[in-house]
Amino acid sequence: MSNNLRNFLIIASLLSTVILSGQVQAQVFPRGNAMALAGISQFDMYVQIQNWENLSSDAGEFRLETLQQLAKELKTAGIIRRPARRDYLVCSLQSTRDGNRTAYSASLQYWLMASTGAHKLMWENSHIAIVADRDFTANRIASECAGLIVDEWQRWNPGT
Repeated sequence: MSNNLRNFLIIASLLSTVILSGQVQAQVFPRGNAMALAGISQFDMYVQIQNWENLSSDAGEFRLETLQQLAKELKTAGIIRRPARRDYLVCSLQSTRDGNRTAYSASLQYWLMASTGAHKLMWENSHIAIVADRDFTANRIASECAGLIVDEWQRWNPGT
């Protein structure tokens, strides 16, 4: 069995387990740490592609387009992109294509960057899906990454 097919089957198996168990919601980590989002409206942002298997589009172009769209969507919600901030949002993507379907996981992580020492993961929320190739777009990933944080951020920053 090829590595790509094996990876696709693993992701499909995970997704079916999640659906069968009725847990179709995203997973937040660390649990209850959303208060870390309070009072912060400016973040530096980055899109990280950790896995890009058998996709026809260029990973670098996809990453840049996703980052630009993510910044726009978050700005609409009141979250502003400011380069060189210690508060850092990372939209992390893993994806693999088999036939005409793409399986992927997307997570949005809030990191507090330290000038010295270890960076701290403050909050994370993730999502996993399988879609038709035509539906796997930079706009979709940006929207999903933005959607992973906006409601929770607005809960801790009302009226922003």
